Amino acid sequence: MVLNIRVLTPDRVICSTTADEVVLPGLTGQIGVLDGHAALITALDTGLLRIKLDEKWTPIILCGGLAEIDRNRVTVLVNDVEELVSIQLSDATKELERATLAIENAETSKARLDASIELKKATARLEAINYLS
Repeated sequence: MVLNIRVLTPDRVICSTTADEVVLPGLTGQIGVLDGHAALITALDTGLLRIKLDEKWTPIILCGGLAEIDRNRVTVLVNDVEELVSIQLSDATKELERATLAIENAETSKARLDASIELKKATARLEAINYLS
């Protein structure tokens, strides 16, 4: 058996495919989904969604959202995704360093929150590069 996964934003379908395994960025850590997973609705953090099909991983950077798992169907609803187009490893590493510094230098809780979201995205970009290379 295979999983059916759909990733949706309010205005478009990002992907609709089959998968052998899906790894979601949950609020408390990564959630691995295989065939026969128990029904579940969970909030998602900003981070990396990974879809495995035929031994190949496809990474998608999510900006928060919800996931519903029901009878081998995984539906991911997100506000937005970040397209992965030729990010260079050196660029991604620099972005991660910048985001880390932004958190350290944040003077308000709003600035700290914004910086932590950017740090999560930068970390996800770096992880995604590892799956693409």
